[in-house]
Amino acid sequence: MAQLRRKAVSSHEKKSKNPIAKAMSRARHSSFYHDLSLRGKQPLRLLGTPKDIWSGSATAGTKMVSGKFVSCGQTLENPNNSENDWPKGSVWLSNDIDDQWLTYLHSFNWLRDLNQAIDRKGAQRRAEELVSTWMDHNTQWSDVAWRPDVVGERVTNWLIYAPLIMDTDDVYYRGKVLEVLARSARHLMKMSTDLPEGPASLKAIVGLTLSGLFIPFGEAWLKQGLGHLKFSLGKEILVDGSIRSRNPQELLHLFMHMALLKDAFAGMGHKAPTELEAAVKRMASCLQALSHGDGKLPLFNGVTVERHEDIYASVMKAKEDYAAELDLEQSGYSRMDNGDTVIIQDVGPPAEMEMSRFGHAGTLSFEMSVGKERLIVNSGNAAFIKNDEINLEFLSRSTAAHSTLVLNNENSSDILNDGLIGRGITSVDSKRYEEKGHVMVEVEHDGYQKEYQCKHRRLIYMNEQGTDVRGEDILSSSGAGRMAQGMPIDVSFYLHPHVSIEEASGEMIAELPSGKKWAFACSGGKATLSEGLYFGEAGNVSPCKQIRITGVTEGDKTTLRWSLKLCGSQ
Repeated sequence: MAQLRRKAVSSHEKKSKNPIAKAMSRARHSSFYHDLSLRGKQPLRLLGTPKDIWSGSATAGTKMVSGKFVSCGQTLENPNNSENDWPKGSVWLSNDIDDQWLTYLHSFNWLRDLNQAIDRKGAQRRAEELVSTWMDHNTQWSDVAWRPDVVGERVTNWLIYAPLIMDTDDVYYRGKVLEVLARSARHLMKMSTDLPEGPASLKAIVGLTLSGLFIPFGEAWLKQGLGHLKFSLGKEILVDGSIRSRNPQELLHLFMHMALLKDAFAGMGHKAPTELEAAVKRMASCLQALSHGDGKLPLFNGVTVERHEDIYASVMKAKEDYAAELDLEQSGYSRMDNGDTVIIQDVGPPAEMEMSRFGHAGTLSFEMSVGKERLIVNSGNAAFIKNDEINLEFLSRSTAAHSTLVLNNENSSDILNDGLIGRGITSVDSKRYEEKGHVMVEVEHDGYQKEYQCKHRRLIYMNEQGTDVRGEDILSSSGAGRMAQGMPIDVSFYLHPHVSIEEASGEMIAELPSGKKWAFACSGGKATLSEGLYFGEAGNVSPCKQIRITGVTEGDKTTLRWSLKLCGSQ
């Protein structure tokens, strides 16, 4: 039996930095002495540029040429402009942009879309305009713009898209870009001994290492970057290729950074570290194991549906064979795969508190796809979707927005006001059984133990053809006391918006776009149909149906059973 644990969080614990420490850090990095320490030799050119491996959106890029900013399908609102245009560099002067948008803007990740714009000349003008005005207002330290991971991504993007942002006869502008790149590398060098936990550290290290490869006088940056890279790969990339934040989409983006870096070593005549090559291969295998039949990622812990070619193209960049079978034990996910049916389940606790800002309280939830069609889903990620009446991001991260059990309308792990995940699940036990093609996964978490003296155990079985799926959701006394009685239970099964459903002969029949029909049945509770929201397609809020089994806790053990069976199968 595998067990994944999360450090217990007390009700008073707060992982965010002490305000005094923040003020001291701000004062230190905004001081004249810090500015002086970032001065050095002025590069006159780049030694080369990394190969662009990201497939941006031509649609989003075209909108950016006209003055808009688009991320995850959402347009950044401008309170001073009804068309949400941001003329010239006005976006850098706004005081009304939240941290998620600021991170996106200052990382310059939007360059990958702008680089795909149909109007190449317009894209170059817009890129130069935004880079130039950014340098006018942001060369001094600030909380977001000079955060190590943001600096690392900005350096990476400026190097990749140098042909876009530096294709100009303005010698002064080109010199200033090179100067800021060198200053940024020195900043990363100074910050490299105090990097944040999680994927953010690798983003900073990639920026530092690429600086050493492509910016003149960067030998020290390369040496320092290599040392930190080898250490951090061992810490941040787990044995099965997963990452500690447990966000599959962040895994994909980190993989693309690693594949880019591996190619950059070869392109500049260096041998890539063996640790990097091994990590790239493991991450490729993990991404494949976490992909549905449509080639896209499941909606866990902050994922929005990517174009499937992003995953395939990035995995191909590894230029390595990936493992056909992979044990996902450390990732906190399990995969069941028979016939055309794939079930991917969250079998781990939330990420550690300092890495949980975009995590979800969806432990034990699952998704199910049949061929290239999705049947059971989670709600997805609403991080960039704004609604004046309700916090959709908070809603999308709740337990109730996932295909799992909710007790007494409460999350299995608390989502705090600052977005971090606090008290709740500390331990998840899972076990996999296989015999003659039949597969069953049994998982249990303790998220409701302290409040209601019970644990949630879920069993999911799949037959050898993948045509018969059965499950049990069990609440049982944890041994710490008698389980709270009469508490409402809800088990949700979110259906993809393209799935239709109707009730017939006491069963619910869900029909996929291909015409395949699956019968849903349950016992131990009452099944009803209700409306749900789906945030899986970036930028869209789509209505969907959800099957909900309702019941109440009784005695020392309450069991709700359910099944999904392909109609016409034996």
